[in-house]
Amino acid sequence: MGSSTSTNDHAIRVVSGSVETYLPRLVQAVAFWAAVLLPFFALGLLASGIETATEGLALIGLLLTNVIALFVGHGYRR
Repeated sequence: MGSSTSTNDHAIRVVSGSVETYLPRLVQAVAFWAAVLLPFFALGLLASGIETATEGLALIGLLLTNVIALFVGHGYRR
């Protein structure tokens, strides 16, 4: 039973190591592409006209999300 536990511990370390290296890169890639695409949604909202407070808040939310995505995705593929 000792080698089975050792094998399981090794497998857990390998998986957690992979997640630790893969997850930040994935988050950075998603943020980069979000920063690329979000302005198109903001332009669509502006083109349709901002008539209500909800639409104005949506635009502000899109712009703030874009700034955050730019910051997080800045180092993608460097």
